[in-house]
Amino acid sequence: MDSEGRWLFEKLTYLDEGVIPTTAKSVSNGDIVFNNTNSQQLVGKTGVWDGSQHSTMLLSNHMTQIMLNSGYNPEVYAFVLNIYRENRVFFNLCTNWNNQSGFAGERLRALPIPLLPPADQQLIYTIIDVSRKNAKIKHLQADALLASIDDYLLSELGIVLPPEPKSTIANRMFRTNAHELAGWRFDARVHQYDFNLKSGKHPNARLGTICTINPKTVFRDLTDRDEVSFIPMDAISDRLGIIERREQRILAENIGYTSFRNGDLLWAKITPCMENGKSAVAYDLHNGFGYGSTEYHVLRSPDDRLDVGYLHALLRMKRVRKAATRFFTGSSGHQRVDADFLRTLEIPIPPIAFQRELAEQARSHAISAIQLEAEANAELEKAKRKIEAILLGDAA
Repeated sequence: MDSEGRWLFEKLTYLDEGVIPTTAKSVSNGDIVFNNTNSQQLVGKTGVWDGSQHSTMLLSNHMTQIMLNSGYNPEVYAFVLNIYRENRVFFNLCTNWNNQSGFAGERLRALPIPLLPPADQQLIYTIIDVSRKNAKIKHLQADALLASIDDYLLSELGIVLPPEPKSTIANRMFRTNAHELAGWRFDARVHQYDFNLKSGKHPNARLGTICTINPKTVFRDLTDRDEVSFIPMDAISDRLGIIERREQRILAENIGYTSFRNGDLLWAKITPCMENGKSAVAYDLHNGFGYGSTEYHVLRSPDDRLDVGYLHALLRMKRVRKAATRFFTGSSGHQRVDADFLRTLEIPIPPIAFQRELAEQARSHAISAIQLEAEANAELEKAKRKIEAILLGDAA
């Protein structure tokens, strides 16, 4: 679920009934689902299960199932718990260990919660319902604009992508020659099918031949006491592909981070950030430089053959992100896209003026989507302020 309690169904795990442990509990319509373990700022994400997508859902141990007594509206209390999270209640109360945080068990049971009379619950539910419907319209319009970017680029560049192969046993089996094995090992991931963005209208090139990937950044004319921008992973919007906030830190603290400069493309390599589209071009960096998460691949154009804004639009395409998952390495839950995916990816190289035109059109669609997102968020924020006033007894 997202931070507003909306369910996201892009990535699901399905189990055969025979392997489901007897201790597993299915969630019923109207149950509150509380995210009890996550990064500190995300503990407390809460939603209400409505069964609209799947009839049976089981919870991982990162989630807590809450069933309210009769007379209490789960939508209202899920919304209240999200207000708690937004106001850092769980952030300040949760237990922290090994880069994870938790708030569950007796701590959750002991959490003070308002006992709202039926009239207040009905008023709050009406506010929630109206604000969500208005926000949903804006979100759907933003989604349509963002989705149209991919279709626009494919059409203008003359790229025809083959249908995605179904993930069947037959499609995942293939033959190879013994001489292609190195040390009796074979990297099967890249042979599922040959993905590229070859154009029928323009010259094509492998990205590694026209773009520097993970280059060294030299902080010229700066001292250790000078400040530069700090861009953590959560500062980049996965939906909109922009840097939403910039912090400033002294250069001396840049130990164990990824460095970059103005004009570089930051592309998340770790799951699920990569699949979700966390990437952005670094503009307006303080003193022209920055550093941030170690989970970025940094891409830099060394000359005028490649516009970084154009490259960003290509690498944000859903089919590209889907293909990148075949280059994951590492253990489950901490998988990362190997830089070889980027180096070997073939992309069209039209004239630089046309690249910039395509990038500008993509940005224009994204800016319109950003405005719609802002209007949707304003609807939700207005509802939260009204509900907070009711909870605090300040409603007129």
